[in-house]
Amino acid sequence: MVGCNRQQNDEAVTASSTAIQETANNNILSTQEQNPSGDIPSVFPKSDIAESINIDFVNEDQAIRAEQQTDKGTLLLISNGKEERGHLNVSSTLGQEGDQTFQSNYSIVYRQGDQDKVLLELTDYLFVQPSDKILTFKKVGFKDAGVYLLTPQYQTGHGLEGYVFAIDKQSGNAFPLKILTKNKFVAITLVYSEAEAPYIENDVLVVPPPVGAGTSEGDAKDLYYQLDLNKKQLVAVKKYPLSNR
Repeated sequence: MVGCNRQQNDEAVTASSTAIQETANNNILSTQEQNPSGDIPSVFPKSDIAESINIDFVNEDQAIRAEQQTDKGTLLLISNGKEERGHLNVSSTLGQEGDQTFQSNYSIVYRQGDQDKVLLELTDYLFVQPSDKILTFKKVGFKDAGVYLLTPQYQTGHGLEGYVFAIDKQSGNAFPLKILTKNKFVAITLVYSEAEAPYIENDVLVVPPPVGAGTSEGDAKDLYYQLDLNKKQLVAVKKYPLSNR
């Protein structure tokens, strides 16, 4: 019976997500017909790549941009209010000419049944993707928590930035994780290589750093993070703890 209930709940969540996305797609088609020229001014603050973007249409309805089923709920990236959809008119470090652009006020939420818990707000957030395919959260498996990484921007030329979230296996509570770097700086994103994603080894998160021209030998080495659930942080460590060797 428990298995059936869980399956029914997952199917309901999927059906709800699909319905929202279909509504958004229908609205997009309607808006495109009304604005064939794509000459639409942005309502958001001007970004560094504003001159490289053509806004094609404005999505008036809520849109799901990322979705990930977990053991007890669903992680989602959802637009709040109007979402500007466009494309790059020239190639740049953020993407290739013709890539799709997305800008809105987004929320990252944890959905259980009909209850949404907002984990993080991304205001005036702009990102580029090759298509409008719904993104996923990458899961890395710590012993005491499921940790999920969302990286909306697919390339930058100087390392990717992922937002990190944890779901406590014991309590089921979900929350964002801050990053305590080796320099004791607290960050809200985890920066890692475009060539290789972070992974777990001996309950330690191994993070390949971005490497480019001028990167020192020391900065090119992998970084290691331990999970501190009490402080809701990933904490940089100099090397593997002796107990994990």
